[in-house]
Amino acid sequence: MDNRIEIAQGAYRVFVFDEVYPLRAAQEQAEKKKLGAFGMLARLNPLNRPREETVMLAKEVLRYEPFWHVVAQRAVDYACELVYPVAVHNPYAKAITILEQDYEVTRQGEKARIDLHVQEKCHRKLDFESHVDGLSRDIKPSMLDAYIRKYKFQEVDAVDKPEALTPLVPLAAVAQMAQAKLTGEAMNAHAIFSERLAFEKLHLYFRPVFAFEFVWSSADRRGVIEVDGLTGETVENGQWFKDRLDRVMTREMLFELGAEVAGGVVPGGGLAVKAIAKMTE
Repeated sequence: MDNRIEIAQGAYRVFVFDEVYPLRAAQEQAEKKKLGAFGMLARLNPLNRPREETVMLAKEVLRYEPFWHVVAQRAVDYACELVYPVAVHNPYAKAITILEQDYEVTRQGEKARIDLHVQEKCHRKLDFESHVDGLSRDIKPSMLDAYIRKYKFQEVDAVDKPEALTPLVPLAAVAQMAQAKLTGEAMNAHAIFSERLAFEKLHLYFRPVFAFEFVWSSADRRGVIEVDGLTGETVENGQWFKDRLDRVMTREMLFELGAEVAGGVVPGGGLAVKAIAKMTE
């Protein structure tokens, strides 16, 4: 069986969104929401809850959070064995000869038929598209897709922003997800002649997010308010990520990072990742 993984020319690309929401406006949003930085239970505690005078801004950062956009397709050539019932209209027919082979006519009441055992030669394409948060959080793919459709971004050969966060979801995991979804699709096949898994897009995006860390002095606690650098929307009780890029990240480096784990995560994945790297040389 011909089984291969293909990577489209230019499938792997890296983009960075332009900042829309300014720092000053983001800080104003965070100050309004700062009492929510420590969770709902803290705010509802009547004995000790955060107050305006006890919660102060400690530090702030503009970080760039990664997410993936993957588009893949599975194409399969296969055979399916079926029985075709063919109606026979001659009331006197007992058998039908097709290519020197006789087929007995079976009757049920006034209806008659012959059963043809056939093999269907089939070609099927299955499509997959998804957006995956690079920090392994439960963010709806539709939200990430909306960023791409609504906001400006620039393609880069290297990510040289010190505020960029290291993707916790590697290239191999994204490829595995697409492959598992496509190969898990049920297919009524008695024999498969060829199967091709093609990645059309393996795009990595970095979007701006402001993070403000507040200190609740009376409880000796810290909390984070996040402000989306594109929409201005806030997230209470956020996170302060420490895994920032410690060096300039290029497309080739990302390929290498994916190749290190692809062979153990995705069947044939190592080959796929190396193919991507080769096409970008």
